[in-house]
Amino acid sequence: MATTILIWATLIVGLCRVCYLSLSRFKDYRNDSAVALQHGCQLPPELPKKWPLGIDRIIDLWKTNAEGRLLAYLCKVAEDYEPGNNLTQYLLFGPRAFHLLHPSNVEAVLSTNFKDYGFGARPQIFAPLLGNGIFTQEGTAWKHSRELLRKQFIRVQYQNLDHFREHVDNLIDRLPASGVVDLQPLFFDLTLDTATALLFGRSIYSLRAGIDQHRENKIFAESFNIAQEGLAKRFRIAPWHFLYNPPAFRKACANVHRFVENYIKDLDLENPERNVMKQDGFIKQIAEDWPGYNSMLFVLDVVCIGLETYFRFSANFAFVVISRLLIRHGNVMKRLRQEIAAVMEGGHIPSLRLYPPVPLNNREAVRTTLLPTGGGLEGDKPMLVRKGELVVFSQYVNSRKKNIFGPDAYEFRPERWESGELENVRWAYFPFSGGPRQCLGEDFALMEVSYTVVRILQTFSQIMLPAGVPNEPVGSERQRLTLVLLSADGCKVEQIYGIQELYRPADEPVEIDIVAVHGLNGHVTETWTSKPQGTCWLSDPAYLPKYLPRARVLAWGYNASISSWNGKRPSSDRVLQHAQTLVSQLESDRDLEDATQRPIIFICHSLGGIIVKRALAYAESRHRLAHIHSIYTCTFAILFFGTPHHGSNKANLLGSLQKMACLTIPKTVAEFETGLVNALEKESEILQNITDQFAPLMPNFRVFFFWEQEKTDLKYKRDYIVDETSAAPILDNTERCGISADHQRMCKFQSPNDQGYRTAVAALRRYAREAPNVIQRRYQRAANLHRDEKFLAAAELLGTAQTSVSAPCQPVSHYLENANFVFRAKSSDSPSITEAHLNQENLPI
Repeated sequence: MATTILIWATLIVGLCRVCYLSLSRFKDYRNDSAVALQHGCQLPPELPKKWPLGIDRIIDLWKTNAEGRLLAYLCKVAEDYEPGNNLTQYLLFGPRAFHLLHPSNVEAVLSTNFKDYGFGARPQIFAPLLGNGIFTQEGTAWKHSRELLRKQFIRVQYQNLDHFREHVDNLIDRLPASGVVDLQPLFFDLTLDTATALLFGRSIYSLRAGIDQHRENKIFAESFNIAQEGLAKRFRIAPWHFLYNPPAFRKACANVHRFVENYIKDLDLENPERNVMKQDGFIKQIAEDWPGYNSMLFVLDVVCIGLETYFRFSANFAFVVISRLLIRHGNVMKRLRQEIAAVMEGGHIPSLRLYPPVPLNNREAVRTTLLPTGGGLEGDKPMLVRKGELVVFSQYVNSRKKNIFGPDAYEFRPERWESGELENVRWAYFPFSGGPRQCLGEDFALMEVSYTVVRILQTFSQIMLPAGVPNEPVGSERQRLTLVLLSADGCKVEQIYGIQELYRPADEPVEIDIVAVHGLNGHVTETWTSKPQGTCWLSDPAYLPKYLPRARVLAWGYNASISSWNGKRPSSDRVLQHAQTLVSQLESDRDLEDATQRPIIFICHSLGGIIVKRALAYAESRHRLAHIHSIYTCTFAILFFGTPHHGSNKANLLGSLQKMACLTIPKTVAEFETGLVNALEKESEILQNITDQFAPLMPNFRVFFFWEQEKTDLKYKRDYIVDETSAAPILDNTERCGISADHQRMCKFQSPNDQGYRTAVAALRRYAREAPNVIQRRYQRAANLHRDEKFLAAAELLGTAQTSVSAPCQPVSHYLENANFVFRAKSSDSPSITEAHLNQENLPI
């Protein structure tokens, strides 16, 4: 009996509850309808569907997402509503949702009517990874968290870039000078290093090879991506997000939490004896405000903000600016090199229009509200959004609207931002979101990535698509959606060796080519770049270009690795092969520039000097190949920095160690090449042969020898890599000077006041003033020589033909009446043709 009464009571209470909710909803619906009628609101067009509840659309969404084409699918759907900027309506499981296509509606949601919208189910969606952090907080808690973060971003925005420069240097060190590399994981590591360093004062240094936590960093990076992707999937099936919670997702979240917990423990903030540094104050404040587990989640949220902030540019830069856009638009890359600041002017980067890092977002109405437009068949009526309904907006889709960005909206054309056509674009372009929740790190990201872009383009001036990678149209590539937009196939680019232009006068005619050649284990630009300043004295406007405004500065890169320990496969080429390649590539570059008569000055470090000597001897020996011989003819001066002209004892030691390593270490672990090292050994036969070939040519060049005056730290002792007698032999008509630095730093100058720099630049200025007139006369004589040799060859050919026919022929002199002096030059008691023509100019050496 009692059980029966309890059952009936429960049913009656439940029925009353249902009736109350139904009456409340009916009342709300009637009130909402009155508001809609008062403001003339209409519903937007409904997205066509074939199956009930739009199940066919759900299938299409999941299918295209699995294929990496979801955003392209949404763009195709939106094109049907573009003429009137209509707002599409679609019914799926759960509440009704609207896709915002008009900028005014986006502005209403993010700014004007900000308080009318909330996150809805987002806290539950993100809970497995982020808990109750700033990504999901609202109201007072969100304001408190945002204020704390705002102060931190202001602090790091104006501190110097020493820490950030360090991480970019680490990134560049991880990039091979040649070959194919996937930038996307490296940019994730850069993001992680920078976020932890600048927000917490201590980096995890994931880009440094061989660090103790390398494996943990790798697990964290992989887990973080898996967890982000899981959140994105839960986000797309809301409010049924709880159905997605696979073991791999749970494990990834646990790995991320464990990593952050260990990171906080390592800071040891609770230790009273620990000297809390100023940069630790931020995380200490977090630990005080959110103790225990909440502290870990807030730190994780901050790391995510750092990642998201920098991913808005760094991952986007890797995926878009280099891989997807710049290397597919060479004219834009060239222009970016010339005026990097102008392309980034105004707080935007053109690539973010086409590839916003956070391409999809939504809000849920917390109260009934209005949108200014989008209703009705023409899309020009206000629209009612009831409490609990969703609004979805996509920067990716909206920024491709042709009625806003023009018929070429899908094209990468940065000039559109400069022509004035987009002055009123406003809420059609919001890569940092907008309104009260606008990204806190906008200025921070602009500053950081501007620096990264410049450094990478300075270091790698020849970045291209790897062979076999298709040059896809913008937006047609496969994409991966996590919390940010990534490439499904990574970001593979190829950096090649060869001639790289570091500086070209903008408004002055070029009068001379300066060519820098690095040494063993060197790098095309890093060899000449000081640390930590990151200043390459060959190209920085405050250094060499300031004193030689009419010089084009080139650097030649080649594989000078002697082992694969640093990630670069060593080359089997010897000095001769490198020398021949240098001549061929330099000649090709000058020929395409129509500058085959322009004077050349070489700047060489270590092995680079040996290669240049061999290259000039090779070019001089090719008398009948005028284009090759021109490299020798046009070379006026050479600056040798630490070149072992007589070899180095350290090369002997290194060669012995290499041979031992070759015998004991399998090739699957590391590869070694001993050819280049052997060439630099003391009393090397290769060096002696090169010296014998170069010595007769030296009177034609100005030569300046520099030697190192500080010993290099070799771990087991300090010593000179190349001693003075080998680096700067005492020869007539040559200049000599010591540089107060070790072997590696002797060609990296810290400031324009560095005495070694001033000495080198003064010499370069002298040579640049003298070279044009001397080389012009020398080149003309060489041209006459090549012409005369052709006449001689023709004369010999005609003479042979004359003796082979019975009919009388005209004498050879009839054809070559002006060539008699050539025969005299070839007689045994006359100097060689080369000497007769090239040594008429008595050059002071």
